[in-house]
Amino acid sequence: MRLALLTGLYVAIVCTAQVTANKIVELPLIGRDVPAGTYLIGVALATIELGHLTAPTRREGWLNAQAMIASGFVGSALLAGYIQLVVHAEPAFPQPAFDEALGSTWRIVAGSLAAFAISETVDNGLGTWLRGRAPDWARVLGTNVVSVPLDSLVFIAIAFGLGSLGFVPGQIAAKMLSTVLIGLPLVYLLRGRLAAGPGALR
Repeated sequence: MRLALLTGLYVAIVCTAQVTANKIVELPLIGRDVPAGTYLIGVALATIELGHLTAPTRREGWLNAQAMIASGFVGSALLAGYIQLVVHAEPAFPQPAFDEALGSTWRIVAGSLAAFAISETVDNGLGTWLRGRAPDWARVLGTNVVSVPLDSLVFIAIAFGLGSLGFVPGQIAAKMLSTVLIGLPLVYLLRGRLAAGPGALR
């Protein structure tokens, strides 16, 4: 039940990030332009670390977190596929705003799926190794320091093209900021409710 609820939260975060990535926004203070969904990816990466706590061993924790990643992958593919079906369906009356706003979501999701295959799997592997060897804050920040640049580079290159790599520094800053301000508090808020038991490896 704990893993199912956490997986539902993770898939919701990932799909919301992909839809909102259609809008480019300006980062406060830094002033860099980034896709609006960027903030949520830092939270999603932190949420994966919670998946490790739903099992008593590193191996089982890795499997649970990998199942979450696979669910996010499937949910993202379903989102992209269905949006494309709707965009190309015969409209009852002209609705260009929908097609313009969400018609390019498939590229965003394609970039996200590729980023999933690399960054989130790397994040999960590092998180597994660090479990029990480092405090939660160090594990979340340490894994994200490696996975966030990978995620940003792969995602931007596919979703927006190589000419948009200027978005990458802003993406890294936004994801790390959201990791610290939202992801870490979420981990500390939920870890006690998700822990597999008093004898579980932390």
